[in-house]
Amino acid sequence: MRALILAAAIAAPCVAAAADVSGTITILEGQALIYRGSGRLHAVEGVRLAAGDIVETAASTFVQIELADQSVAQFGSATRVMINASASRQKAERWLYIMDGWVKVTGAKRDPPAGPGLDLRAPLFEMPASPSVVVLRSSPAEVNLFVERGDIRVVERQVGGSVGAVPFKSGDFYRRKLPGRGTVNPGSMQAFVGDMPRFFRDSLPLRLDRFRDRPVQAKDAPDFSYADVESWLKAEPAVRRPLMQRWRGKAREPAFRAALVANLSAHPEWDPILFPEKYLPKDPPAPRAAFAVGRAASAAASTAAR
Repeated sequence: MRALILAAAIAAPCVAAAADVSGTITILEGQALIYRGSGRLHAVEGVRLAAGDIVETAASTFVQIELADQSVAQFGSATRVMINASASRQKAERWLYIMDGWVKVTGAKRDPPAGPGLDLRAPLFEMPASPSVVVLRSSPAEVNLFVERGDIRVVERQVGGSVGAVPFKSGDFYRRKLPGRGTVNPGSMQAFVGDMPRFFRDSLPLRLDRFRDRPVQAKDAPDFSYADVESWLKAEPAVRRPLMQRWRGKAREPAFRAALVANLSAHPEWDPILFPEKYLPKDPPAPRAAFAVGRAASAAASTAAR
């Protein structure tokens, strides 16, 4: 059920949401790309993100994204995330899916918050939005998470289903590596702190007001290849399947198509796009042929009666 909700959220972003519901890039040190629609853009300060955007940072890069409710998401080098939003009759949602890399999230400071906050989702865990500050390094096989301020709840994701939410408090350090379960405060944090991006150590000012009335247009970046988005194409079904609709035009590019075919077992939902002829309705038997079969059967029955 969770996967179905996540898939629907990616496939149908909230139309009623404000243009900057997914945040604005207010600080950029280094190079970053934004995957939007079937293309990608060079990130620049002041660009408003759209629901479904994938942000990818280069080496030695720092990005700060601010949302209208004063939630802040910061990304370190070699980080890949998708930021999205959706709404239902029950509630609005805004979430960050972390493929891998360094992320620091500061929850909304307003009370009550002006938006739904920012949920965190990743291959190994989920964390509901909260007014806390967390720093984490995540990959599909390992996650390290430090609660800098506040209280949070972490849900460990398992192959057979998620495990109930586990509470953490300020100062807790959580580590999990597949195939095992996670542990809290497992020894020294020295390596984690030593590798942490230096910008994460500082409390940076909010700069959203500088760009609120000054929209910035990002410049087009070179087209992307299969290798550039392979991790997303091979992600969990709820993440990768909606991307198929966004990138289906890439199947007409010879190199991209060849890679899709070669890796089809990792994303079988592409089969109808790659080989639509296999899914055409089968033609019914020709009427004349059916009539001929009927006449032959009648003749055989007559001969037998004699």
